[in-house]
Amino acid sequence: MKLYLDRCRRFLRRCEPDLLSETIIPAAEFARTAEPVRWEERETLEYRPIDVGGDWGEAWDSAWFRLKAQLPESWKDRPVALQLNLSGESLIFDADGLPLCATTGNSLFNTHYTKEFFQVPESLRRGGAVDLWIEAAANSIFGVYMDEEPHRLIEKPAGYFPGKVKVMRIGLFNTELWHLRIELELLLNYYDTLPENDYRRRRLLAAMNETVNLYADDPANAAKAREPLAKMLALPALASALKVSAVGHAHIDTGWLWPVRETVRKCARTFANQLDMMDKYPGYVFGASQPQHYAFVKEHYPKLYEKIKQRVAEGRWELQGGMWVEADCNLISGESMVRQFLHGKNFYMDEFGFDVKNLWIPDVFGYSAALPQIIRKSGCDFFLTQKISWNQFNRFPHNTFFWEGIDGSEVLTHFPPEDTYNAFVVPEELVAAQNRFKESDLLDEFISLFGIGDGGGGPKEEHIERALLLGNMEGMPKVSFGRADKFFERLAASDAVRNRKLCRWVGELYLEMHRGTLTTQSRTKRNNRKLEQLLAATEFLCSMAPRADYPAEELDKAWKTLLINQFHDIIPGSSIRKVYEVTEKEHAALFELCERLIRRAGEAVTVPEADALTLVNTVSTPYTNVIDLPAGWEDCEVIDSEGNAVEVQGLRALGTVPASGVAVWKRGKKLSPQVLENGSLILENTLIRYEFDARGELVRAFDKETGRETLRPGENGNVFNLYVDRPNTFEAWDVDVFYDQEQRTGAELVSHSKVAAGPVESTMSFEWKIGEASLIRQKVRLAVNSKRLDFVTEVDWHESRRMLRVNFPVAVQTSEAAFEIQYGYAKRPTHGNTSWDMAKFEVVGHRYVDFSASNYGAALLTDCKYGYRTNQGNLDLCLLRSPKYPDWEADQGRQVFTYAYLPHTGSLTESNVWSEAVQLNRAPILLPGRAAKVAAPFSVSGGSVSLEVVKKAEKSDDLVIRLVETAGSATAATLRTTLSGVKLVETNLIEWEELGSFEFRGDAVELEFKPFEIRTFKVR
Repeated sequence: MKLYLDRCRRFLRRCEPDLLSETIIPAAEFARTAEPVRWEERETLEYRPIDVGGDWGEAWDSAWFRLKAQLPESWKDRPVALQLNLSGESLIFDADGLPLCATTGNSLFNTHYTKEFFQVPESLRRGGAVDLWIEAAANSIFGVYMDEEPHRLIEKPAGYFPGKVKVMRIGLFNTELWHLRIELELLLNYYDTLPENDYRRRRLLAAMNETVNLYADDPANAAKAREPLAKMLALPALASALKVSAVGHAHIDTGWLWPVRETVRKCARTFANQLDMMDKYPGYVFGASQPQHYAFVKEHYPKLYEKIKQRVAEGRWELQGGMWVEADCNLISGESMVRQFLHGKNFYMDEFGFDVKNLWIPDVFGYSAALPQIIRKSGCDFFLTQKISWNQFNRFPHNTFFWEGIDGSEVLTHFPPEDTYNAFVVPEELVAAQNRFKESDLLDEFISLFGIGDGGGGPKEEHIERALLLGNMEGMPKVSFGRADKFFERLAASDAVRNRKLCRWVGELYLEMHRGTLTTQSRTKRNNRKLEQLLAATEFLCSMAPRADYPAEELDKAWKTLLINQFHDIIPGSSIRKVYEVTEKEHAALFELCERLIRRAGEAVTVPEADALTLVNTVSTPYTNVIDLPAGWEDCEVIDSEGNAVEVQGLRALGTVPASGVAVWKRGKKLSPQVLENGSLILENTLIRYEFDARGELVRAFDKETGRETLRPGENGNVFNLYVDRPNTFEAWDVDVFYDQEQRTGAELVSHSKVAAGPVESTMSFEWKIGEASLIRQKVRLAVNSKRLDFVTEVDWHESRRMLRVNFPVAVQTSEAAFEIQYGYAKRPTHGNTSWDMAKFEVVGHRYVDFSASNYGAALLTDCKYGYRTNQGNLDLCLLRSPKYPDWEADQGRQVFTYAYLPHTGSLTESNVWSEAVQLNRAPILLPGRAAKVAAPFSVSGGSVSLEVVKKAEKSDDLVIRLVETAGSATAATLRTTLSGVKLVETNLIEWEELGSFEFRGDAVELEFKPFEIRTFKVR
């Protein structure tokens, strides 16, 4: 049997060249460019001839080609195809600039990702002539050639790609042979799914062998040779076979192994292909997510965009996914998650009049337990992913289930059992999926996302033909084209859902893989955190100014720029250098924009006064920490709004700014500096005493208030460890469980300063050498009124495949730690009792992670770090990594960050951990030389409710405020306003629905909150 099976497989390969006959080579010319040139500018370029075998570019180059051919008269009304392989990706245009179809010359990962044939319609053959314009890119669907585990001596770490004309010919297309090859390949695949002694194998092999016999090495016999295959394909599926809703799909990474500028063109290529498929296959349905991609096409390919809008209106093109991009769901803030939905859903509604009801993020690296509430309050009911199938240690137990978040919100969730969003519509995938589908005892249907993805492309003709063949085929589930939204509607109406027969998963969907993405590309992560805070602060200040002056358009663009860089391969750190070169420029521009908007709004809400300083606290906890004063205020007398003296030490001051409030400080006479130096290694105030040793390590943290030692006896804190960091695969993505078994080195102290103590704080500085060529410089600060010990850190980082961590061995006995997540916190085990616990050896936290017993605890706060390890009673923070793939330069150079150690009395929710973490991450806005003339519009008091957002509404001149319960407790809070004659109208997160109204009594209104509840109000 093997002999005949090999014969069939060899035949399949051997007959491929027969697809085209009577071929001619078109006349071709090209113009090479370093950057993409738009259609309107193509004829301004200099062109020269090129033939098959000719070179036209190198990695990331672009080129415009023009192909001309006069077709033989005998070809009229016969199928004609262009076979084109320019090595990279190409987009074919008609004479009017409408993209028609894309070809893909090669794939770095999968040969099935190529597409060479474009069947030339009669409309492009007027007068027997073909005249086509082609935009080519010197990169494959997965970027350029790069070593996934590059050696340190590699010559071209950024990769290479030869742009070469490999195939360029036009000929008569043998449609019968094309169908024969699809059918034979499908049955060969089906053959491989059957047990070795299954009788159907013998029947299949006999039919396939007969096909080879009938073909007789003559393409003219293709139609006759299909007959034995047709008999096998006509055998019907079992009555009990499951149903498959097959959704044409093309996952397009907004940035990954290619820059975002290339994604613009990937969208055009992909969408042109799918419109072409719809013309050929009337029943075919395609869906694509990410409104940002549609915005790209609208701007750069308006004619293509109009065709998409037409297909959307017809119902054959499905808009998917409520987020602006398929964003990372570990690292971005709660407000960023809200804005992803806000801008995503508004775009779909504004452009298409369509309300998307699903969150569609099949390739994101884990899903926060805060998401279900945000999904539901953004007007979505369903969630789709498959990434958890990548788990290293534990098989996730469900495909269709209710997912419950930290507040109790539920979202109906489906994981396609094919475990891919790039399905090929082949028996081996579908049979495995049918058997793998966990809820097959309750449900008779699952979804399949088929087509070429990651780098885009979508389904080819072959995918669609296979789906048609598998509609009712023996041994297979029953495949039919469909929309995801209709699938979810059927699912929601099923008995299993209505009668709550499906299982429930509570808490985060933790991906047991890609843990390194919590740290890689630290600059991008830091800038994102700072901008999330800065944009919210900017909106708060702008909301104090006259409504007519609100910079809505500028802030809209700013948020969308931040959101695109939260894509799940950009902010996690798994993209190439070209991506981060752009991201860093865009982040820098956002910082400048916010500074400009703050100055403008600041002038509108203040009056000039030379010796005044207005401080605007945009967070809903009083700011009681040290504030950096502006230039010219060094060692000056400072008086606050209440007439009290503010302690000053150089340019550092210690005063209080009310929660969500404004203070005006006045500068007085110059004072003598009050800083004393001593040679000890002790930082101390009335609350706590910290002692360091000659290595710069923290050897004692004694809480004077309680008389407790907060570090374990005999162990030191602030200990740096440098680990060899060589995961098995996916360098930028992964930290493997064995990393702490590899070589570990510490830091060597180079120098330290004397302790400088004054009325505001005590400080000292350390400098260490670590690794091959890196330096750590740290200023340690302790304010006179706080137990919080800040480590303000700068690292000159020049390591290769190393990971830098810092550890604090905490003397708090607890079996679980609390990690801040988006708009709340989640608890995770501090042990590895089960395989599920062990798998969480590296987990995400935002501004704090806390170890608390019933009456005492200790926390680690950060201003931009996310990766923690909390097993064995340690607060262990990942600071830096240095992978070499896919970005050879990842994280090299200067890095700055602050982390803080904070012992506290009481449990987490009884402590000041949240307040201190908030203050560490967002200091008051300073407006020097200005005195405030208006008050902040809103403040909240009572309970554990935070005023997170004050901004202008998206679609009206109302203000919008967002309040969040942060402690996981049912509570009441009082909202106060300085505005007169206003009321609250509650709305959902995207500001579409009105859910009730509340009247102020005087300046206050009482509001009730459920645990971790997010509530949004318009103020009218």
